[in-house]
Amino acid sequence: MNNNVRKLTDGAMMTAIVGVLLLINRQFGGLFEESFLFLFPLPMVFYSAKYGMKDSWLTFVAIILLTIVLGTPQTLFYVASESLIGLIYGSGIYKGSDTRKLVLLTMLISVIANIFSTIIYAQFFGYNIVEEMKEIQNVLVSTFESQGVSIPSTINLSNFIFTALIVATIMTGVMQAFITHVLARILLKRMNFKIEPATPAWKYFPPLWSGYLAFAGVCAYFYCAARPLPNELLNNAMIGLGMCGVLYLIVYGYIAIIVYARLNMPKYRFFAVLFALFLIVSMPMVMITIGFLYITTSWHKRMLEDKLHAAKTE
Repeated sequence: MNNNVRKLTDGAMMTAIVGVLLLINRQFGGLFEESFLFLFPLPMVFYSAKYGMKDSWLTFVAIILLTIVLGTPQTLFYVASESLIGLIYGSGIYKGSDTRKLVLLTMLISVIANIFSTIIYAQFFGYNIVEEMKEIQNVLVSTFESQGVSIPSTINLSNFIFTALIVATIMTGVMQAFITHVLARILLKRMNFKIEPATPAWKYFPPLWSGYLAFAGVCAYFYCAARPLPNELLNNAMIGLGMCGVLYLIVYGYIAIIVYARLNMPKYRFFAVLFALFLIVSMPMVMITIGFLYITTSWHKRMLEDKLHAAKTE
């Protein structure tokens, strides 16, 4: 088949796939685009990974035009941003770019898109963030009152909720990009694309300084929550960074437990996952401590050395 005809055929197929997703989204009243947003970049990932960025813009424009016909302004923004992520990710695969840099770039774009859709376009899309914050505040106050606990007067609950929403928006963007990355790798492998082998979780280790920085953020979070700083903007920024530090250490606490089970108790990995999830829900400070120790001590190195020693012995 002529190469140009092949490009047109593949482009039409990818556009049709997006059209099917849009029709499913209409049937579910827009719920599909919020719950399964990570599926929308995949058609562009495949096309741009095969043909590169220069030859993928026509398909990208076709998807946008189809979304204008079948979607809403909110859907248009979501599909455009997610298709752009797919275009950039797939083009990076086409050029053989470093996978880590590619993932970080897609995460950055996803976070920016989430912030835009949540804050800047909130009123246009019919999402009133102020009213949402008031409802969350009322629920929190009612919950604390029912438990006989009073919220300290030093805590500005409105600012605290706003900061939490910003952090949640950022983390949602990061998770969506990561899920897209994982699904894209599975898709491209099935289609025999040449991609870099993924680094196993038990081999990857974060920089030492990131553990201390995250712990400093955790300390700042608890301090600013208990004794707010006079500068409200600075206080909110410290709480936001602290929330990111808390999540970062919890994630690596989870990884530490899974890696330990993977290397030492492979038959009980499923129970290790359940145990880690239980600790996240019931004792997050324990997970924060485990994550901090995993990053800042030689624990990870010793586990790998023990595994290597056991393999040589066998």
